Amino acid sequence: MNNNMMGSSVRMMFNSRQIHRLTTGLFFGIGTAFLPFVALQADTTAVLVGGGYDIHGSQGQIELNVKWVQGVLKAQNTHVNTFFTDGDEKGVDVHFNLPSYQQNSTMEPLARIFGDWVLENRRYRENTVPDVSGSTRREELEPALRQIIDNSADEDLLLVYNGHGSQSLSTPDHVTLNLWDNTTITANELHGLIKPRKSPFRFVFTQCYSGGFHRLAYKDPSQGLELADNARCGFTAESAYRLAEGCSASIETDDYRDYTTYFFSALSGYERNGDVISHDPDLNKDGTTSLREAHLFTLEEAFSTDLSRSTSEDYLTRWQPWYLRWLPGQNNLPNNEYSRIFRELAVRNNVELTESVVTDIREKMAHVDEQVADVLQQRRTLREQTLQLQLQLQSALINQWPALLGPYTGAYQDMAGRGELQEITRQLNDSAVYRQLKDTQNTDHALDDSLLQLEREATQYQKLLRMRHLSELKQRIVEYGSEQDNNDYQSLLSCEESPLVAQ
Repeated sequence: MNNNMMGSSVRMMFNSRQIHRLTTGLFFGIGTAFLPFVALQADTTAVLVGGGYDIHGSQGQIELNVKWVQGVLKAQNTHVNTFFTDGDEKGVDVHFNLPSYQQNSTMEPLARIFGDWVLENRRYRENTVPDVSGSTRREELEPALRQIIDNSADEDLLLVYNGHGSQSLSTPDHVTLNLWDNTTITANELHGLIKPRKSPFRFVFTQCYSGGFHRLAYKDPSQGLELADNARCGFTAESAYRLAEGCSASIETDDYRDYTTYFFSALSGYERNGDVISHDPDLNKDGTTSLREAHLFTLEEAFSTDLSRSTSEDYLTRWQPWYLRWLPGQNNLPNNEYSRIFRELAVRNNVELTESVVTDIREKMAHVDEQVADVLQQRRTLREQTLQLQLQLQSALINQWPALLGPYTGAYQDMAGRGELQEITRQLNDSAVYRQLKDTQNTDHALDDSLLQLEREATQYQKLLRMRHLSELKQRIVEYGSEQDNNDYQSLLSCEESPLVAQ
């Protein structure tokens, strides 16, 4: 996250953080530079759905995101219904990676030679999410959602999802929420669930391919631009066609740069590590940060792979008539929020605002693509070297300890009981070939960070082009759109600009 944080004063920030760390573990302080919300009497019901589709897809980051979002929502006096993995059933349902200072297992050398050394540092446990209402299994979650929808008929309803999603091979409205026990619900099916509602419905979805859920706002989720009768809108980490950032087994929150982190930081006023966020997201200075203002803050601040979007932005891009695509780009952008973000991002990414700015951005994107290709070639070379070193070490070890061929056999257990695994580790640590293997694998693993940084950099350039395009579209719907087009767009903006808690 951005390290250039600011607050009202060191003393006030320190006192408020100490108090809140000791009491709630969340970071909603007094005496800060700005207060994003005033806690109101709850007229908003929130449903928070999270976790993986099975233990292998239930990362520690998702669990921490759910716990953090739950705290943000509760702090705003919102009634929260939380559904997570297997509910309150006993047993492991979350996996996480050991922090680096604990990664010193005596089995690591054998894992590097015979298996997956990354898995050697993976651990499993039962989740610690509080106040869980039930599981996310489709057969349990769907009737629970129906009941909540019925019981909240006169209230605003907010649905937040933090988990995994799958792409649709047909139309965007068939992207899915991937639920526990490998069950799913599509955007089209969720559209059917909320169809009876008359009160406003909003959503924040952070999973891969989440953009397909913008179809919830339309009367027919599979086609057309006619909006549903009631107010529906939302915000997603990505389009219906791209992966999202944020599915890590890490438990180091300083590393998180996903949509959840930025969006709910804007709503709370604090980073996940307790720092006050970089600037006030309350653009209209009315004392309340709306959901849309949190989204715009995320677009401006996020250095991640997510190219996030809102329902009103989805509407603009779907509305655009074919002939407008052939109009030349404007040198002087309209004065709106997207052009402001475009300029801010251009300065931050060293893009000069000249007449050739679009060409320059595309050239920078091409340069990043070349860097990615170089890194991938390095990876191919390293993995060829890794395989050869593993085979060399495996051959030598099996000649001396044949039981290593059967790690699930009694002979292997006997060998372990005699302390021979420790002896193998000692010998390997003195082996020049093993040290070479370890260095090669570590270098390969470090390329993950290099590729992630390059993808994040590429996304910033893509975001620049998207902000520029949205800036033009917002002006063009006024100039070329019908009265109905403009009314519909304004109704979506009105839905998005509502605060977290209905007033």
